[in-house]
Amino acid sequence: MPRCGCGSPNAYVQTDWAEFPQVDVGDGPEPLSAFLMTLSHSRRSAVVWSRSKDLVSWLSCHNGAFMRLGGIAAVNRIDNVKTALSSGAGAWGEIHPTYRSYARAIGFHVDACQPREPNAKGKVEAKVRLLRLLTKVAAGVYGELAELQAATDAALDAWSREAVCPATGTTVHEAWRAEIPKLRPLPLLPEPFDVAVEREVHRNCMVAFEGRRYAVPFGLSGTRVEVRGCAGKVQIVAHGEVVREYRRGTAERILIDPTCFDGKPTDRVAPPPPLGRMGRQLQEIMDAPVERRPIDLYAALMEVAR
Repeated sequence: MPRCGCGSPNAYVQTDWAEFPQVDVGDGPEPLSAFLMTLSHSRRSAVVWSRSKDLVSWLSCHNGAFMRLGGIAAVNRIDNVKTALSSGAGAWGEIHPTYRSYARAIGFHVDACQPREPNAKGKVEAKVRLLRLLTKVAAGVYGELAELQAATDAALDAWSREAVCPATGTTVHEAWRAEIPKLRPLPLLPEPFDVAVEREVHRNCMVAFEGRRYAVPFGLSGTRVEVRGCAGKVQIVAHGEVVREYRRGTAERILIDPTCFDGKPTDRVAPPPPLGRMGRQLQEIMDAPVERRPIDLYAALMEVAR
């Protein structure tokens, strides 16, 4: 694969951050970061504005850019940013395990640029033109970040209808529309996460994460699942699908979804024993709103036990 130039359709995108220290989105000038992603064949670009450059923002911006570009290229050529590489740089860099997990879920390969090779991500003058456009858009005053994002999307679309794609001689917009069918179709994009680890599901149908234990469907007992720490929630992923979600960082140390213990036996795992009459009644009492619970909980349980 060439390190620069136009590239073939679907080959790769180029990704980087750009910094804008004085952007007014409702509360006076503040620093914002622009996440840039450009299809190397058609030169169609997507820009997603962010107040942060942390790992969750990095993945969230990826989601936004992929949706704007209409698909996934085979390779994502990145700069050596901390959110992407946990150590080293270029071909010898260690891809951050969380970013690797995201790339695997989406279906692209990460290619880190070699240090001190400014041309490795494509034509420098093309990026300069893009930055000039963004600087002009960012000079305005907006009521909120969403207004700036909408103005940027409109400016990029207008630019793409006038700029010429070097690979095809058509406009960037026309080249992009022809490239979309060759991109990998957009999957169900995962919610951005800052932690992704593999964990074994214990025989009691529980998996450990961040000092807590979470119930998973009993059929996964004895297997390994991926646990993702998202903003405000924990996702448990098996076979590429989110099988359970829980609130993240709760005071409770054990979080249980009773439906994890329901279902038919498999050829490998039998379901846990049923709760029984008393157990079901106890669960109904505990699930009921406080104002509807029996005054004497113990009396209610004794009545069931007769």
